[in-house]
Amino acid sequence: MSSHNPTNQASQIREEVRRAVRQLSELSRTEESFDEFCSTVLGRLVEITGAHGALFWQVNGQGLPHLTHHSGQAPHDLAREILSPEHEPHGRVIMDVVRQKLPTGITSETFTGKLTDETSSAKVNGTDPASNGDSANPFLMLFSPVLNRQRDCIGTVELIQRGGISDKAKEGYLRFVTEIAILFQRWHEQQDLAKLSNRSEKWTERMQFINEVHGTIDYKETAYSIANEARRVLNADRVSVGRWTGRKCKITSISSQDRFDNRSNVVRKLSKVASAAVGADSTFWVTGDTEGLAPEVAKKINNYLDESHSRTLAVIPLAIRPPDEPDLDMKKRGRKKPRKLGAIVIEYFDADVTQQQVQDDCDLIVQQSQLALENARKHGEIFLQPVLKKLGWLQKTLFGDHLRKTLTGIFALGLVTLAMIFVPWELTMRVEGVLRPEVRRQIFAESKGIVEEVYFEEEDVVAQGQPLLKLRDFDREQQMRSLISEEERIEEQLDAVGRELNRRVSDEQKSQIRSQRASLGAELTSVRKRIEFGRKAAKQIFEVQSPIDGSVVTWNAQQRLKGLVVQPNQLLVSIAQLDGKWQLEVKIPHQKIGYVETAFTAAKEAGEDTIDVEFALSTNPSQTFKGKLNRISNRPHTDQAGNQNYRGMIEVDSEDLDIDELRPGSGATVRIQCGEVPLYKRCFYQVVDWVKANVLF
Repeated sequence: MSSHNPTNQASQIREEVRRAVRQLSELSRTEESFDEFCSTVLGRLVEITGAHGALFWQVNGQGLPHLTHHSGQAPHDLAREILSPEHEPHGRVIMDVVRQKLPTGITSETFTGKLTDETSSAKVNGTDPASNGDSANPFLMLFSPVLNRQRDCIGTVELIQRGGISDKAKEGYLRFVTEIAILFQRWHEQQDLAKLSNRSEKWTERMQFINEVHGTIDYKETAYSIANEARRVLNADRVSVGRWTGRKCKITSISSQDRFDNRSNVVRKLSKVASAAVGADSTFWVTGDTEGLAPEVAKKINNYLDESHSRTLAVIPLAIRPPDEPDLDMKKRGRKKPRKLGAIVIEYFDADVTQQQVQDDCDLIVQQSQLALENARKHGEIFLQPVLKKLGWLQKTLFGDHLRKTLTGIFALGLVTLAMIFVPWELTMRVEGVLRPEVRRQIFAESKGIVEEVYFEEEDVVAQGQPLLKLRDFDREQQMRSLISEEERIEEQLDAVGRELNRRVSDEQKSQIRSQRASLGAELTSVRKRIEFGRKAAKQIFEVQSPIDGSVVTWNAQQRLKGLVVQPNQLLVSIAQLDGKWQLEVKIPHQKIGYVETAFTAAKEAGEDTIDVEFALSTNPSQTFKGKLNRISNRPHTDQAGNQNYRGMIEVDSEDLDIDELRPGSGATVRIQCGEVPLYKRCFYQVVDWVKANVLF
C-alpha cells in the first residue's frame, strides 16, 4: 500500500491544481476590479504552491518595475532586501523578463554568490548556519511575463519558492506560474471586451437619441423627445427643456410627464433658473453649493433646489451660434449674435455628478438638440404651414402617382353630381307611430275609493253594460251616513213639533209651530231627495260597467286593481274592439310637417284626400304594410320629453293584417310618401333645410 501513496498524492495535487486553475479562469471572466483579482489570484497561488509569497510587478510610465500587489511574506531579511523595489539587480531581471516576454527562474545566489566559505568557517568555529535565522538559506524566484490584449508585456508575476528543489519541480512551478500569468492576460481581454461592449452600447444609445430628436419637426414633440431620450442617455433622474420666448424661458417638456402645470411652484422656479442661464448665456453646473455664482442667480437656484431636492443641477443654454470662421472680406460687418433657443435642465436626485463625467454625452445632446429645435422652429414659422402641408399632400396624392385614379374619380364624381340633380326620387318622411284599435274606450275613476272586486281577466270579451269592477267609495258612504243622520234628526224634530202642536197653546204659538213644521218638512224632503240621488249614483259608481262591446286590454288586472285605492280621474280599465278596424297614430316632427302638408296639398289638387304610407310593426319588422294618412292635427302637441309633434291618423287595411297577431300599443315605423324630388334633396334634405334656414335666410 505504501508503494501507491506517492502516486495517489501526486494525482491529488494535480487535480487540485487543475481545479484551482479552472476557478481562477472563471474569476478572470467576472467584472471584479483589478485589485480584487490580483489579491485573489496571488493568494491562491501561494496557497496551492506552498511558496513563501507571490508578487505582481507592473511597468510604470518611466519603464521601471513597480510593485502593486503581493501575498505572503519574505523568508528572511536578505530576501526582503532582494525583493525590495530599490534592489537594482532584481529590477533588471524583471525588465529582462518584460523585454524578452519569456518565463524564467533564478535563485537568490544569483545576487549574493555562493556562501561556501562562510559556511565552512562557521562549521570550523562550531556554529550552525541555520541558527542565524535562515539568513543564508537560498530561495527560488520564478518570473512569468503578463501580456495584455495587444500582446504587450505590462508586468510580471513573481513566485518566491524555497530553495533546494529539483529541476523537474522547478520546471513544474514555472509552468504553473505561466498559467497564472495567462489569467492576467485573460482578465485584461475580458475588460477590453467589456469596454468595447459598453462603448458600442453607448454609441447605440447616442444614435437612437439622434434618430428620435430628428424624427419629427413639430416643436413640442421634438422637445419631449429631447427630454426623454437625454434622460436615458445621461442616466439622469429628470431632464427638462425650456423654450426662449424673448423675455423668459418657458418650460415646454419634462421627461416622463405628458402633462404638467406651468403655474406650479416647481415649474415656475425652474423657469426662472433656465431664464437666468439663457439670459447670461452661461452653463450652471451645481453639485451642492452655489459658490462662484452671482447672488441673484444663486438665490434662484437655491429656491428651486429647496423645492426639487436635487443633488446635481445642470442648466445648459441652447443657441444657434454663427460659425467661428475668419472673414476674408475687407468690408466692415456687424458681429452676428447667437439665436437663443432655450435651455436643457439635467437633474440627479441622489448623486453628485460632475460635468467631466458626462461631458461627451452632454456635448452630443446639446449639439443635436440645438439643430433639432432650430429646424422645428423654422418649420413652425412658415406662413400657413398647416394649410400648405395639406395642399402639398393633396397635390401629391391627386396629381402624382395617382393621376389616372384622380381622373377616374373626377369623372365618376361628375356622373354622380348629374344624377343627383336630374334623377327624380320618391321623398319619404320617416316617423314613429303606435297601432291601436279604432274603437276603444278608457274607464276612469269618478271619485276616490277602493276596488273591492274585479270581474274580468285580461283579453276577456265583455258586452256593453257588463259589470267590470266593484268600488267602495268611503267619502260617499260617509256623506250617506251624514244624510241619514240628518234625516233622523229632522224626523225627531218633526215629532217634537207635532207633540207641541197637540198641547194647549195660544193661536200665535200654534202659528209659529206650524211654520216651523213646514220648514222642517221641506228640509226633510230635500234630505230624502239627496239620499235617493246618492243611492242611485252609488249604484253606478260602485259597479263600473263596460261602455262598449269589446275586449279587455288592461294587463294583469286581477293583481293590479284588486284592493287598489284609486283617485278621481285615475285610469282603471281599457276596452277595445280588437276584431274591428285598426289605425295608426303617428307623431310628425315640426321639421317634417312642411313636406307632409305639401304632399297633402298636391293630393287634394289631384282629387284625393289621403297620402300613401308604408309601415312596419315593431312586433314584425320583416313585413311591410300599407295605409292611408287621412288627418293631421292643426296644432302641435308637446310630449313628455318637451318635443313638439303634430298628430296624424292613418287608416290601416285590416285585410292585410292578421288580427290575431295584432297587439294594441305596438310601435311602428312609418314612411310617408311626399312625392318625387331630385335625388340630392332625397339624400340631403336636412342639410338643404339647414343651409336655407341658417345660411341663406
